[in-house]
Amino acid sequence: MSPFVQARQLNPEAGSHPVSGDPREVRAALRADERSRREFPYYEARYGARGARFGASDGAWIATLAEHGQEGVDRQVLWLGEVLSCRGMPRWLLEHHLELLHDELVEALPERREGYAKLLGAAGLLRSQRHARLGEDDFLALARGFEDEVGPEWSRRLRGMGGILVAAVVDEKLGIDRAVPVLREWAADPSRFPPTWIAAVGRTLHAARARVGVTPPGEAGPTRPGFPR
Repeated sequence: MSPFVQARQLNPEAGSHPVSGDPREVRAALRADERSRREFPYYEARYGARGARFGASDGAWIATLAEHGQEGVDRQVLWLGEVLSCRGMPRWLLEHHLELLHDELVEALPERREGYAKLLGAAGLLRSQRHARLGEDDFLALARGFEDEVGPEWSRRLRGMGGILVAAVVDEKLGIDRAVPVLREWAADPSRFPPTWIAAVGRTLHAARARVGVTPPGEAGPTRPGFPR
């Protein structure tokens, strides 16, 4: 069993909930966060250094889930996915991050491989729920449409943004009403982006909503308390 410490020992802004105190797991969480941030520049562009600190403490918390049964892991990941989506990080990002975190944890502590496999199980649950609302081919086509519309410079600068927009609509279809408004507030901000980008954001969200059959809801708040921030 991994030793526990309070999250604020890794991130002063985090709460007092227990996270892994095993330095090997903490380093694995840091490496996974660095990989996620490289893959999706959106993290740095929107959340900066503060986001990196939470990436470390959240990753160390996720590592502790490996000591629970798969049902418990799934329940916690679904909760975290909703909370993060309400803060501008659609569950698709968590799906990817769980896979990276699993790989880093197994490399650091191969003897715990069986427990860490539950993170892949939770990632698979997120994926299956996403696919039940929007097939992968349609998801990728909508994401590529956004990248093509904004052009190579912007698609390189914020790589993966098309997928993030489409994923927010899938989350909305799953009942997370804040997923799209919170993301759109940032992604369509004229102080950050040119008109062509903002128009592409609007068209992509509209097309994705039409594909999954979503009527834009009112901007209701989260349905459960937020993960400590």
